[in-house]
Amino acid sequence: MAERVSGPYRGYYISAAARLVPAADAPATGAGVGVDAKGTARSGTYVGTVSLAELGPDDPHRIETLLELGDAQRFGSEEEALAFVEQAARDYVDRLLGGH
Repeated sequence: MAERVSGPYRGYYISAAARLVPAADAPATGAGVGVDAKGTARSGTYVGTVSLAELGPDDPHRIETLLELGDAQRFGSEEEALAFVEQAARDYVDRLLGGH
């Protein structure tokens, strides 16, 4: 699993995470995201999640809401998943605060 925190963006810190969801026929064990214990790439897709906080990434008062992300909810890499959910969070903050 990979995670990155950015911000503040318009007063909010964005914590984006991506995790590998193995394909149904892929082994469930492994050491590292997307790589098994032998260093062989595992097949699967990445799923991204995001949370927002006003006072910093460790703030226990986070915004929790469901966002419509469309059809592109699974990604081919950690970076794609992180970038997509981070942008979704920025778009949400923009809507929340009334535009740019």
